[in-house]
Amino acid sequence: MKKRAWYGSVWRFFASVKLTIFVLIALALSSIIGTVIEQNQPIESYYIEYGERWGDIIRTLQLDDMYHSVWFVAQLVLLMINIIACTYERFPPKWRSLLRKVDDFDPSIIDRFSNREAIELGATLGRARDRVIEVLRKNRYKIKLDRSQGDEVKLYASRGLIGRFGSDITHVSLFVIIIGAIYGSFWGYRDFRPILVGSMIRVPDADFALRLDKFWIDYYDTGQIRQYNSLLTVIEDGKEVLTKQIWVNEPLYYKGIRFYQSSYGTSWNRIKEAEIALKRLDSNKVDPPFSVKWGEVSKVPGSKYSVRLVGYVSDFAFDERTRTVFSKSGETNNPAVQIEVYNGEDLIARPWLFFNFPGLIHAIPGTQYDLVLMGFRTIPYSGISITKDPGTNVVWVGTGIMGIGFFLAFFVYHRRIWVSIKASGNGTIVRMGGVINKNPLGFEREFKDIVEAVKETDSRA
Repeated sequence: MKKRAWYGSVWRFFASVKLTIFVLIALALSSIIGTVIEQNQPIESYYIEYGERWGDIIRTLQLDDMYHSVWFVAQLVLLMINIIACTYERFPPKWRSLLRKVDDFDPSIIDRFSNREAIELGATLGRARDRVIEVLRKNRYKIKLDRSQGDEVKLYASRGLIGRFGSDITHVSLFVIIIGAIYGSFWGYRDFRPILVGSMIRVPDADFALRLDKFWIDYYDTGQIRQYNSLLTVIEDGKEVLTKQIWVNEPLYYKGIRFYQSSYGTSWNRIKEAEIALKRLDSNKVDPPFSVKWGEVSKVPGSKYSVRLVGYVSDFAFDERTRTVFSKSGETNNPAVQIEVYNGEDLIARPWLFFNFPGLIHAIPGTQYDLVLMGFRTIPYSGISITKDPGTNVVWVGTGIMGIGFFLAFFVYHRRIWVSIKASGNGTIVRMGGVINKNPLGFEREFKDIVEAVKETDSRA
């Protein structure tokens, strides 16, 4: 008995509607968190955005990749178990009661219905029966019982029985959708990649690459941004196989992977070229600036030196522990470039030149020369969200099933009509009564129309 009680308690827990509500609220709150905290970003971006304390919390709770976390999948699995338990608990009894064959009924049941009517027809018992059946069939009712007993005929008809199973079909659709979500969660991924104009990235878990050919912004006449666009080319086996312009609501789709336009900006770790000027410390004179392209060596006019542009950060920061330079943000708050200074072929210095703090570091040590950063040309990047979700088709199937379930649940009503026809003198008395599971006002009008149709049939006869 104790074992049975224990099993019963566990079963009631999983079949509880309260559990359903709790899990749905938990999933809704989780989805809000997943919307507020941008997913699948580089981990340093969370520390920059939220600080060290919250950055640690986000990493520990897997809020940066929430939809693949164990706790989120556990919620989905719990909802699946709940759906199975609820469906098993309610569906078999409903199936048996609704599909049970009606062999006979007590005519007194008609008097219990709010929708009932007694009609006197000047027709024989057989003709009255035929007329009632004809009217019911015209109204798309199926005759489930047609029984004659002496001077009485009993009819039972129904319509829209399948509508009673709309909620069960919706349960099945939720199960299918969750299966698709879990499948996509484990065998798919969501990623984000900033791509510089003219550069190319390898697509994760794919045999092709993606190149950003062009990025531009469209504006309204008022000067506000209308949309931002990227021209992407798919490179496979060294060949260009597909080129497409994408914007926020128009992704590129190739081999089950979607590429969405999600953000844009300027590169925080690379520039196209820098404008640098030679400063003569003995006269404090600054010569006209010259241009240095990324990675190229340029002669410094008016001197024996050459420089090569090798580094850039948009917001300079230095980690004393690791002795590394990095950018604190993507904004140009404290831009700096790193150059290599050559005397002939000899590398003599690798200084950082600061745009906001010229002369902070002597670029050519031991000489009366210095170099000053006068300006630079940034490189725009396009932020591309990459999504591979093999469960999408399963989710779409579940969504279609859900649409069918909703339609049946809200627009298909189970109507039932009982009819007793008795001979009376030179005619018959037809007593009709009916019920509906939903929309009683609509059924009241329909029932009156059926009664009137039976009366009109008799008057035409």
